[in-house]
Amino acid sequence: MISFLRIPLLLSTVIAAAAEPSPPPTDPPQTPPPTTPARPSPVVPWLGFDVRKADETTTAQLPSLPQGIGFVIRSIEPDSPAAAAAIQPLDVVWKFGDQLLVNEGQLATLLRLHKPGDLITLSLFRGGKHAEAEITLGVAPPGRLHPRNDLLEAAIIPGGGSRMINLANRTAHYHSDDGRLILRRSEDDKGYELSILAPDESPIFQGTLDEHGDTNNLPPEWRRRVCAIRRGLDHALEGRMVPVRQPRPRVTPPPAPDDK
Repeated sequence: MISFLRIPLLLSTVIAAAAEPSPPPTDPPQTPPPTTPARPSPVVPWLGFDVRKADETTTAQLPSLPQGIGFVIRSIEPDSPAAAAAIQPLDVVWKFGDQLLVNEGQLATLLRLHKPGDLITLSLFRGGKHAEAEITLGVAPPGRLHPRNDLLEAAIIPGGGSRMINLANRTAHYHSDDGRLILRRSEDDKGYELSILAPDESPIFQGTLDEHGDTNNLPPEWRRRVCAIRRGLDHALEGRMVPVRQPRPRVTPPPAPDDK
């Protein structure tokens, strides 16, 4: 039985407890935001030289070099695959494997089809004589990539993408995120066979173009690219058709008659 004398004491205790300020709320522990793993640097196959287009003075000394093909080595990176293969400045490189080299953008495309450690063969002229160099591709060091290759290809092909030309079968290949195309010039030079494929390899266009390369029947987004590819193929094919300069016959004067 509770004594009535204790009721005031209990009430005062409850009132005092209610008067005490409650502790301030504490913020919940903050969870650090998830960190995005750093993207690894791309592993890019590397040769280790810089080039320029061969000028008329150079090509005049190499009559067997197809017109419009090849470029001159300007410099060699130290400790590079090219240096290890004894590539030298002023060498004229004109073939990568069995592909004739039209420009540096094409070389970049061919490199992307390989990986570091692959063994490739470059055909070149040195001192007017033909030679071949086998090079084991390395990994491009940071800061030594050449983004201008992509700019070159973007300038050559409207909308970007990359191309390859195979003169042996008179064919040009083009590839981009939108799909790819294969253009082949006929043996009689009277037209072209053209295939355009979507990224899933479904056909967008399959047919022929006349000798003037009329693109009116093509999807609008592909017309400029087909024109650029056709011009590049024509230029490469016509550049190959350069007759090899024949040596001049040596004329020996007849012996002078003996004086009598």
